[in-house]
Amino acid sequence: MIDFLYNISLQVPDLLIMVGCAILFGAGGVLIARLAHWLWWTRMAGDRDPSRDAGDGVHSSILALIAFLMALITTNELASFGNADRQITQEALSITRLDRELASIGADGAQGQKLLRSYVGSVAQDEWPRLAQRPQSLSPVSERYLEALWSEVRRLQPIVRSVNPNLGGDLSNHLEKVEESRVYRFSASVNTIPDVVWLMIALFILSACVLAGRHKMSRYAMQVLFIQMSALGIIFALDIIIDNPFGGDTSLGPKRTIAAVARNV
Repeated sequence: MIDFLYNISLQVPDLLIMVGCAILFGAGGVLIARLAHWLWWTRMAGDRDPSRDAGDGVHSSILALIAFLMALITTNELASFGNADRQITQEALSITRLDRELASIGADGAQGQKLLRSYVGSVAQDEWPRLAQRPQSLSPVSERYLEALWSEVRRLQPIVRSVNPNLGGDLSNHLEKVEESRVYRFSASVNTIPDVVWLMIALFILSACVLAGRHKMSRYAMQVLFIQMSALGIIFALDIIIDNPFGGDTSLGPKRTIAAVARNV
């Protein structure tokens, strides 16, 4: 269910996600608080602590815990997004170097360059969309091109060894980095926050809304609660937007990877 909702969010503009989460959290918080006041807290009027210190303390503690957890999650998501950006740059650099070495071989390296361009094309057209959707996966088409490229490099190594002994090793090193970058890119696409954590935060937010309803919900109190829950909704929307660096409006496209081989076309 979570994967289904996440895939739908990729089709929605980021601004609409933020506005929608702000309204949903704000209106939902007010509704839950009013229902809690009517269904529960009004029946405990005689047991309520006149000083209200206990309820206020628990409410503040839960809100502080929510803010702390959301800050940790947002920090982790932003770090993952930045790491994915660096991995894409490193992958593009490795592809450029491999393409340059294959070009230096001349006619013997033409087939390798052709396979490298086919691999880059499959990454941009097939693998990128697979990384954006849940559950994420790598492209089998890209995998086949990568295997063919390894076979071509192995074929070229004995040929170039007599001309340049270092070139054969350089080809392997560059291709290894391309393959490693592909794995790192896949790791960056996978959500590092378990779904159970989001469920726990949802329960904390529910608890905070219920506690907000322990007093009669005046118009002023409802406005304050709406703003408070809307702020949490905006942070939640930010985490949704940057959760996967390869999908949505705020995403890292394959332009750098494509440009890595476009210079010699």
